[in-house]
Amino acid sequence: MNKLKQLYTNNGVRFVLHTCFYLAILITLFLIYGFHTANTGNYIYNDF
Repeated sequence: MNKLKQLYTNNGVRFVLHTCFYLAILITLFLIYGFHTANTGNYIYNDF
C-alpha cells in the first residue's frame, strides 16, 4: 500500500492517471449521448 501512495505522489504518474480518468469520462459521455446530435442545429449566421 505504501508503494501505491509513493507512486501516486509522483507528478507524472498523477498527471497520467487524471488524464486517463477524464478521458474515460468524455468517451463515456460521447457514447451515451452520441455524435449525431453535435451538428443538428441551424448555423447561427445564415440570416445575416
